[in-house]
Amino acid sequence: MYTALYRKWRPKRFEDVCGQEHITTILKNQIETGQLSHAYLFCGTRGTGKTSTAKILSKAINCFNLQDGNPCDKCESCISINQGNSMDVFEIDAASNRRIEDVRDLREAVKFTPAIGKYKVYIIDEVHMLTNEAFNALLKTLEEPPAYVKFILATTEPHKLPGTILSRCQRFDFKRLTQDNIVERLKYICKEENINAEEEALKLIARNSDGAMRDAISILDQCAVFGNMQIKYEHVLDVLGIANDDFLFRMADAVREEDCSEAIKLLHEISQEGKDMSQFARDLLNHYRNLLMAKLVDRAEDVIDLSAETVKRLKEQANDYGRDNIIRCIDILSQCSYEMKWSPQPKTILEVAIIKMCKLDKDNSPEGLLARIEKLEEAISKGIMPKTSLSKEKEAKEPEKAEEKKEEKKQEKRIKTKDKLDDVKPISSEIVEKWNGFMQEIKNRQKMKLRTYLAFCKPTVIDGEKVLLCFTRQDSVFKEEVEKGETKKEIEEIATEYFSKPIKIKAVFEDEIAVTEAEEKEETYENDVVKKAIELFGEDLVEVVEEE
Repeated sequence: MYTALYRKWRPKRFEDVCGQEHITTILKNQIETGQLSHAYLFCGTRGTGKTSTAKILSKAINCFNLQDGNPCDKCESCISINQGNSMDVFEIDAASNRRIEDVRDLREAVKFTPAIGKYKVYIIDEVHMLTNEAFNALLKTLEEPPAYVKFILATTEPHKLPGTILSRCQRFDFKRLTQDNIVERLKYICKEENINAEEEALKLIARNSDGAMRDAISILDQCAVFGNMQIKYEHVLDVLGIANDDFLFRMADAVREEDCSEAIKLLHEISQEGKDMSQFARDLLNHYRNLLMAKLVDRAEDVIDLSAETVKRLKEQANDYGRDNIIRCIDILSQCSYEMKWSPQPKTILEVAIIKMCKLDKDNSPEGLLARIEKLEEAISKGIMPKTSLSKEKEAKEPEKAEEKKEEKKQEKRIKTKDKLDDVKPISSEIVEKWNGFMQEIKNRQKMKLRTYLAFCKPTVIDGEKVLLCFTRQDSVFKEEVEKGETKKEIEEIATEYFSKPIKIKAVFEDEIAVTEAEEKEETYENDVVKKAIELFGEDLVEVVEEE
């Protein structure tokens, strides 16, 4: 029967416990000198070797044929412990046996001497799960157990243990494993299991294991099956649902250029490929962390565990970024990652975060202001006149040909004629006053996408029951979303219910309304001139001729 790799390659000797030499050395010396403590407390995050070390220690102190402080794994005691049927070593899950009655049973059991070995060992895993009453019942036994009893407590949350328990144990803190430790161990396992793995793939696995060896070996196991004992960099990306580095660089470029449409399209493309949005948010956060290191640290290679080519590319991209802008993006992504854990719509949360990152000119937070000041100072130092969004839009329109402009104007006039924009009236004060309340109502209904789209428009004019939602040309992606049938219908239904009257919406560009208002003023002026001429010269002498 197949055995998972993380179980098969569980450490059997102290030397097999990676990255915890500061603990294993002490324990081996204690075993060899006989200076054993009556109670140990092993603390640390998951997958760092707490329970494995506890089992090795329990075997070693009962082994009849120690080998340089390590158990022999051949004597009767070692074999029974490995098989899980030892009468001298008990592994207790405190999450399932947390009541005071369970601790009372343990207190009665410690009265009996060992069956085979020299010591009875009680390994209590996740000990922080015990109730306060259970802790109090354990105190006396933990402080003065029989000479043949040893306690090994393991926990991921030592801060939850009472001080009375902590003071009665010899504490060892297991630290997170470094990526080098994990990669070396994975290489050894691959060699023994005849798995052909690329080094870059192993490094990617190590980066995504969060310092836990068990997580790293589990990912290795999945990738080996996926690639039929061949592990490539692309295989790890597919198994973990990670976006490749090219996506991260393209997203960072779009944010730097404040190209909101491109950034949202990239996110949609990543989503279509089935990538996990929470994982992409973490990857993007780590990318901006690497950008910050590349910008501030002289030898970025020492603190960025990526290939030399990728580090070089990071440095090039970091040169175009301001330090404060990178920090601002890190703050936004950190908050986004936290909110995505609890949101039923994590993609929407990430979309909003990316929009905030792109809209530097509209970010009035202290970080946003610092980033804008930094950008302005850099432009002035280079002798460049900073361009506003209006000037950028104007420059974008200048290269257009005259014929294209005429065609665009004709098209706009057809749209205005169709929608009767020449008869528009100022929006009613009632809707203006209640618009913020309407946005809050959408938020209360948890319609985050609708709230995101409407945040980039404003109701400007109304024609009967039709509300015009005005967008800038830069926010055309949100205008397109609002114009979609289902989205438009949903907004109208909520608005009709909220304002207690039928509401129809129409998404338009701001410059279309501006042209309409100018035409109205021109027409009004012409009508005034005609009236004045009729008053002066009489109706018979005045003739209005339209120019072709």
